[in-house]
Amino acid sequence: MMSKEKIIFSTDWIKVKETAWGYHYLERKGRDSVAIFLIRKRQSNTGDYEVLIRQQPLCIHIPDINQEHKLYPCPITGGIDAGESPEEAAIREVHEEAGFSVQVLPLGKYIVGTQTNEICYMYYADVTGVEQEKAQQDGSYFESISHNEWHPLEYLNQCDYSACQIGYFRLKSILE
Repeated sequence: MMSKEKIIFSTDWIKVKETAWGYHYLERKGRDSVAIFLIRKRQSNTGDYEVLIRQQPLCIHIPDINQEHKLYPCPITGGIDAGESPEEAAIREVHEEAGFSVQVLPLGKYIVGTQTNEICYMYYADVTGVEQEKAQQDGSYFESISHNEWHPLEYLNQCDYSACQIGYFRLKSILE
């Protein structure tokens, strides 16, 4: 029987843990998140789909003072608030970041990273013909510098963000 891990150091955001074998590792306090793929049929009537890509800053690139943030292609993403289901968070984030009021369909989930204890729940919604309202945003600086773009569905396969690649293959199997 394996003994429990021991917490060496802890703050509100991180813990340094020691395993039963004496190894140390950092665990970030995460909260589960959602990634939502908004798709629509291309206007060319070819039956092909395009996907809404949110260009937003990610924590993998923190610029020096007075430098601009690099934006990365992602689906609509966001954290799940306390007392909120993943589906409720997905619906809220879509309205907040893209201005669509939609129901979402499940696309699966994955573990974001082994040291975060964070699960990302993935959803999608077909917004072909759905009227778009003005996106309200959450008032944060990061959302104010982010923007949305429509791209061919295949664009997801070129993105480095894990959810994009997983979502691409799952959406392809649903849409074909």
